[in-house]
Amino acid sequence: MSSTERRVYVLQGHGEKDPNDTERDGYSAVSESLRRDNYLVEPLVLAQLNDVPDDATVVLIAGPTTDVLPAEVEALRRYLGRAGKLMIMLDPQVGPQTAPLPNLESLVREWGIDPGNNVVVDVSGATNEPSIAVAATYPVHAITDGFATLTIYPLARSVEPIEGGTDGHLAQSIVETSPQSWAEADLESLTSDAGVTMDDASGDRPGPIPLGAAVSARVEASADPGAATDSDEPTPETRVVVFGDSDFASNAYGGVPGNVNLFANAISWLAQQENLIAIRPVDPEDRRVTMTPRQQTLTMAVSVFFLPALVFGAGIFTWWRRR
Repeated sequence: MSSTERRVYVLQGHGEKDPNDTERDGYSAVSESLRRDNYLVEPLVLAQLNDVPDDATVVLIAGPTTDVLPAEVEALRRYLGRAGKLMIMLDPQVGPQTAPLPNLESLVREWGIDPGNNVVVDVSGATNEPSIAVAATYPVHAITDGFATLTIYPLARSVEPIEGGTDGHLAQSIVETSPQSWAEADLESLTSDAGVTMDDASGDRPGPIPLGAAVSARVEASADPGAATDSDEPTPETRVVVFGDSDFASNAYGGVPGNVNLFANAISWLAQQENLIAIRPVDPEDRRVTMTPRQQTLTMAVSVFFLPALVFGAGIFTWWRRR
């Protein structure tokens, strides 16, 4: 655990996940996990500020349903320009509650990551619902170092590194689905009676499908020769992580250990706290045993009568042998 308190600001005002909401769609479970790692988790209404607060360690944008304002995008750009750390979780553009996100998606593409206009369909059989993507492949990256746990993503979109990068920003995939999945481009077919099938002609892309990507960039050191430096501090970097789903970290899926750990690992990497990755303590499991009345009676008889009698008999036998 880090001894220095750090702040994770969760953007609000665009339909994002609430860090204190204890309902199924809320983020109270992952917020508590972050607090155990000594992060303060606070809401951020950027539209009411001129800039991202200077004490921000990470800014999280989790599942917005409406786009951020141009002024907010500019504030985020300035924040990234001073070694900011940003996680963006973009859900597919389906359903009546969603709206286009051109401003936010443009910012994502500036960092070499392309959020696809699709929904990932998984027919691997790992779940009974094709709209829930299951991932067990994690390309080499600090976030996924030693990570080998299943993660599941209900209603996800592809998040793919742009080939060749953008303005020198080369992103890396960090999580991918199985070959038995594809990215469905025809969003209207998802609600049709005919169902969905893999169709190259309509723009569908066969799996594996990347669901998350990360990118970093060095920040030039201060030109002030009198500026103080701390050799113990890591070299300042701008870091960005993008996921194609925000529900995987919600309370509804907090019981999937891989989901919570991958989310927390991504936050630790963004905060340049790699020492916290993959060593997070596991919450104790509920191991209560349910017994029938007959089993309860038998257990009580063994513990109250048989075991004490056995100990007493062993004592008598030992005394007799010594005599």
